[in-house]
Amino acid sequence: MSESVGGGIQDSIRGAAQGVADGVQDAADQVQRAVCGAACGVGEVRAAIRAQPITAALVVFALGYLFGSLIPSRRS
Repeated sequence: MSESVGGGIQDSIRGAAQGVADGVQDAADQVQRAVCGAACGVGEVRAAIRAQPITAALVVFALGYLFGSLIPSRRS
């Protein structure tokens, strides 16, 4: 009887370990897809900046001005 209980525990542990392994593999796949997507996005942004550098500079300036006006200054 103790052998069947031990075997059940081992099967339970194997099943749990397999579930964890599957979860880790899924997470790794998601990370890989996210990294590839980010790399493609960076390439597109670089291409846009190289194609229109003045527009890119104006956009960056406008964003800096906007963020600067939204965040209150700590100066007295």
